[in-house]
Amino acid sequence: MDNLAKIAKLRESMERAKRELQYTEDHQKIIARQISELTRRERTNRLCTRAGMLESFLRHPEALSNDQVMDLLKTAFRQPPVRQLLAQMLEEADYPNP
Repeated sequence: MDNLAKIAKLRESMERAKRELQYTEDHQKIIARQISELTRRERTNRLCTRAGMLESFLRHPEALSNDQVMDLLKTAFRQPPVRQLLAQMLEEADYPNP
């Protein structure tokens, strides 16, 4: 095989490698988007579920402003038994507690 044939073969191989690289990069972007979408859906589901839980404990939640609900939560979560329970739950979940 002469040098020109070798060069042509190497160039062909390089082009094939570039196409494979482009395919892999595109596939990586698709997977990253899928991860992002699933993470967003999971968070949205968690937020809706927990908001529903909170509202189940509030009498007439529609009558309270967001600031009032925040004040109520701040007050509740400052109570030592609540803080201790939360710390225990995080410990059981093996999650670092600041």
